Amino acid sequence: MTDDVPSAQPPAVRASDADREAVVAHLQKAVGEGRIDLDEFGQRADVAFTAVTRAELDVLVADLPVDAAPPVEIVGQRPQEEVTSVFGDIVLAVASAPPARAGTVFGDVRLDLRGLRTSAERVDLHLSTVFGDVDVIVAEGVDAELHGRTVFGDRKVQLAPVPRLAGTPLVVVHAKAVFGDLKLRSLAPGDSPSRWGALMEKLAARKQLPPRPPLPGAPGPFPPPPF
Repeated sequence: MTDDVPSAQPPAVRASDADREAVVAHLQKAVGEGRIDLDEFGQRADVAFTAVTRAELDVLVADLPVDAAPPVEIVGQRPQEEVTSVFGDIVLAVASAPPARAGTVFGDVRLDLRGLRTSAERVDLHLSTVFGDVDVIVAEGVDAELHGRTVFGDRKVQLAPVPRLAGTPLVVVHAKAVFGDLKLRSLAPGDSPSRWGALMEKLAARKQLPPRPPLPGAPGPFPPPPF
C-alpha cells in the first residue's frame, strides 16, 4: 500500500515591470483596432499595473489576438519599426528611416521629418492616438498626403505651395485619432514645431531690432520735471 503524495504545483511566476508594460501596450493596440472601448481599457490597465503574477496578466489579454514576437535585432542595426506609449507623448525628430507605426493613449504623436534623408520613393506612416493629436511635419517642397479619420477632432493639412524637390520621397500618413486632431504640415528648417516656440522666437527677434527713429514732427521725449 502506497501513500498518495499530492503533486507539487509549480510556483507562480511573478510579473516584472516590463511584463506589465507589454500587456498595457497590447491593450492600447486593441483600443486602436476597436476591439475594446476606453472604459474596458481603463479597467484592464488598472489590473495590469497592480498584477503580481504573469497568470494575472495573461487573463487580461486572453481574448485578444496574439502578436507575433518581433525578430531579435542588434541595437543600432535597424531602426525601430513600432513605437507605443501609454499616458505619454511620442515625439521623434527623424533623420533616417521613421518608425512604420506609432501609437499612444492619452498623449500626442509628433514626427518631425524635416531632417529625413532616404533613398525610398515613398514613406508610409501608420499613426494612432486616443485623447491626443497626430502631428506630422515635413520639409517645404516634400509632397505628402493625409489619410484616415478622427472622432471628435479636426483634420488640418498645411503644406507650403512650393514645387516638389527632386529626390524627396512621397510621405503618406495613415492616421486615426479619438478626441484629437490630425495635422500634416510643412515648415522651414529653422522654424519651431510648436506655436509657443514660434511665439518665443518672434519675441526674441523683436528684442534684437534697433529702436525706431521718431517720425518727423513728432514730439520728443519730455524733459524731467524740475525739482
